[in-house]
Parts: sequence; structure tokens; C-alpha cells
Amino acid sequence: MPQPRSVVSSAKLIAICTLISRVTGLARDILLAQAFGLGWVQDAFSYAFQFPNLFRRLFGEGAMAPVFVPTFTKTLESEGRESAWRLLARTLALMTFALVLVILAILAIIAVIWFVFPPDPADRAARGLLLSLTALMLPFMLSICLLALLSSILNCVGSFVPAALAPIVLNVGMIAGIAWLGPRVYPGNPRGQVYIVALAVLASGVLQLVFLWPALRAYGVTLGWRFEARDPTVQHMLRLLVPVALGQGVLAFGVFLDAQICTMLTHVKSTPETVSLLGWTLRYPLQEGALSAVTYAQRLYQFPLGVLVISLATAALPAFSRFAVRAEWEPWAHEVRESLRLAVFEGLLAGTMMILLAEPIMRLLFERGRFTHDNTLRASFVLVFYGFGLWAFCAQHIVLRAFYSIGDVRTPLAISAVLLPLNAALNLALVWHPTIREAAFALSTTATSTLSVVVGLAILQRRMKLRLLDRDALKALGQMAAGIAASVLVLWLVWPAWMRLVAHVPGRLVSSAVEALGLLAIGTVAFVGVAWLLGSHEVALLLPRRFRHAAATNAGGVTK
Repeated sequence: MPQPRSVVSSAKLIAICTLISRVTGLARDILLAQAFGLGWVQDAFSYAFQFPNLFRRLFGEGAMAPVFVPTFTKTLESEGRESAWRLLARTLALMTFALVLVILAILAIIAVIWFVFPPDPADRAARGLLLSLTALMLPFMLSICLLALLSSILNCVGSFVPAALAPIVLNVGMIAGIAWLGPRVYPGNPRGQVYIVALAVLASGVLQLVFLWPALRAYGVTLGWRFEARDPTVQHMLRLLVPVALGQGVLAFGVFLDAQICTMLTHVKSTPETVSLLGWTLRYPLQEGALSAVTYAQRLYQFPLGVLVISLATAALPAFSRFAVRAEWEPWAHEVRESLRLAVFEGLLAGTMMILLAEPIMRLLFERGRFTHDNTLRASFVLVFYGFGLWAFCAQHIVLRAFYSIGDVRTPLAISAVLLPLNAALNLALVWHPTIREAAFALSTTATSTLSVVVGLAILQRRMKLRLLDRDALKALGQMAAGIAASVLVLWLVWPAWMRLVAHVPGRLVSSAVEALGLLAIGTVAFVGVAWLLGSHEVALLLPRRFRHAAATNAGGVTK
């Protein structure tokens, strides 16, 4: 039986690797912003990326992993490796067949939209860029979902590093397309360059699968192709797959629908300024760059989410599943509680920094090239509202995996079925408000994700008859609240003097770095320092081993 700390230890290893990949992803986004700014070209590219990302979240890491990992883990422990490899071969065949059908169906829909409902001449160029990029990016859906499945296999056999490093291949490929190949083929032509970037994405998706091959061989994973949809284990996974996929609604469908609404309500230059909606003729509430502003804000909140909490959740699911298979419910509850508290701690810390420092961070990372100061203000305003919900985005990943580890896929589905229409309704209601505009998508996501976590935890506790929010959890929340208060107070006191110091720093980039990174470090130290002084168990888990005894002493306990 793994020790309780094993999930945290594995999560730290994944987080280190994920940090490297996220840094390259951040470099990719910086170059995208510099090349395309907040405009329709970037909007179209962000929209085209929504389809592969949706299916990655639903049928890759979103649904196939939670369905497949517990089933594969059970097969591996009870029936041996040969049976596990046969299950993998059947799953590979099933996933590939289903995704090819989906790609063909979407291509058919795009063709119908273009030929049956041709756009007005004034809108033809804008619509053509959007639909052609979407069609070109669809095959990436297949490679990214297969990558998620093979990464889950490596996680099950105890290998976390190669899967966590695989996104670097994609990021490096995109960087080459943005910074070198695109300008070389289409100098001074952003519309041409964006197609080169899309082709770089497709090529990099294939290279990611090649990157995992040595690790799969080293761990003795046997790949095959066996299309046996009537196999009892496969049928069991099929029965779970759709509910689990739909259960990802708030995080996956919500983001996808946000992109649809945002794109439909965006006015593109040189096109009509009004839109017909339910018999009403209204002015478009959004301007070019709305989806780009939302996307860049999402990239920034997803940075700590991916490095810290996705790493934690990736390591937690196999551990949750092992305890559930053995019906060891007290260790299961302990693992869930510890993972949940750590996720909330990380989410509150990162969210607080995003709320307080949205503009300096956005300016440092993106304000250059075609990304102007007005673009910074626009995107940072959206980021603030995502910061309020970051703790919920983090906690939601743990709550979902707790449900999936016990084989309950219907409860997350039911929660999403209620919250998804609410998310869309909030978007449509708030997007027209002149002081909110595209920030409506961050507000609605924050609200629905918070409700999802609260309702999910209440149901999980009642069903398992185990307290997941106990006295220790309330104490931990108090320590985190003290950390937030310390960050706000310290930054409020330090900010004026710090800005006077920044004014004497030569060079725009260096001064922006000193401003954002200095304030970020001060706020983080205040948060973590106060929590540590109050004996936060979460700080103890994140600290190197030699510092843990001091944190435990502050709490009046002893760490293992």
C-alpha cells in the first residue's frame, strides 16, 4: 500500500516536468501575442484550437483517462499484464475509430455551413479564415487524444516524466512555426503565417506520440489494435464513457460554448455592425480580440493550474482508484482530503496573486509587438475574474477524480447538466453590460465552477458517509484566509515604494520584470510565510523535507 505522501511526491515530480513544459508554452503564447496581438487572426486561431481541446478534455484526459485508468488498474492488479495490454489494444482501436468519425462529421458540418449558408461578401474573408483554420486543425484532435491515453498508461505503470514532458514537443514545434517558418514563408502577412502555425501544430502532434514510444517500450507496454466492441470490459467502459464525458461539462463544454458565444457576438472590422438575435437586431457587444483576450487570460490561470493541480490530480487518480478497488475507505478519504486541501491552497495562492497583479503580469508577458497597452488592460481585466475562481477550478479536478475512482460517473453528469445552461445564460446576460463585456465568460465560469465544487463535495460526503470537510479542513481554510489577508496588506503597503524603485530601472522589459516578479515574490512570501507560521500542513507538504519539522512544530504536530 502506498504511503499517503506518495501522491504528493508523485505530484511534485509531475509538477517539475509540467513546469518546464508550461514555460515553453508561455514562450509560445508570448510569441503568438507578439505576432498577432488581439485581433481576428488570433481569434480565429484560438477558435480553431477549441475543437481539439474540447475532445482532449472529453475523450482524452477528461473522460477516457478517468474511465480507463480505474479499469486498467483493476485489470493489471487482478488479471496481469497480458490482459492489461489486450485491454489497451481494444481501447486504442475504439478511440481511433470514434475520433475519425467525429472529425469527418465536423468537416461535413463545416462544408454545409460554407456552401449551403454562404456568408455575405463583406463577411466572406473573416468567415473563411475561421472555418478553414478549424478544418485544418481537426486531425490534431486524434493525436492529442491518443497522447492522453498513452500518457495514462505510463502513469498507471509508475512513469510520470515522459508524459509530463511531451507538451514541450508541441510547444517547440509551434514556436518554430511562429518565430521562424511563418515569417519566412509569409513575411509581413499574419493571415498567411497563422496557417503555417496550424500546420506546425499537426506535425508536432505526431512527434509527441513518437516521443512517448521509448518510454512505452522501456516499461514493457505492448501496443496493438483489436476492435472488439462486444468485449465485456470494453462495453463497461463504453457505458461509463459518455456520462463521464458529459460530466466534464462545466470545464470542457463551458469553455467550448464560451468560445462559440464569444465568436458569434464579436464584430469584425469591415463587416456589418449589427446581429439578428431571436428577431431582434442588435449591435455586436464585443469587438475583435474578445476571444483572444479571454484565451490569454485562460492561459495565465491555466499555468498554475497545470503545473500544480493537474499534476496533483494526475497522481491522485491511480491512488484513489487503488484504495477504492481494495475497499479501503478510510485511507481513500484521507487521500482525498489531503489532495483537496492542497489543491485549494495552491488555487487560493495563485488566484490572489492574479487578482492583485493581473495588469503587471500581463504587461510583462505580452505587451510587445502587436500586443498594445490597451490589449494589456483588456486581457488583465478578464484575468482578475478568473483569479476569483481559481481555487474552485483546482478543487474541481480533485472532486471529479474522487467520484470517478469509486465508479460514480452519473453524479458529475447531473451537476453539469444543471450548471451548463446556467453558464450559458450568465454569459448571454452579462456580455451586453458595457463594463463587463468579455469578462462575462470569466465571471460565469467562476460562478458555475464554485457551485459545482460545493454541490459535488456535499453529495460525495453524504454518499460515502465520510467527512471530507472536517475540523482540520476548516482550520486550514482559516490559515489560507490569513495568508490572503497578509498578501493584500503587505502589497498595499509596499506597492508605492516599489513603483518608485521601478521608475529608476532602465529598460522597459527589465522594469516590467522587476515590477511584476518583485511584487509577485513579495505577495507569495507573505501568503506562504503567514500560513507557515500558523502551522499549515499544506506548506509542510510543499516544503523540502528538511523544513517540514519546523512547519509541523508550528502546528503542534510531527510530520512523518
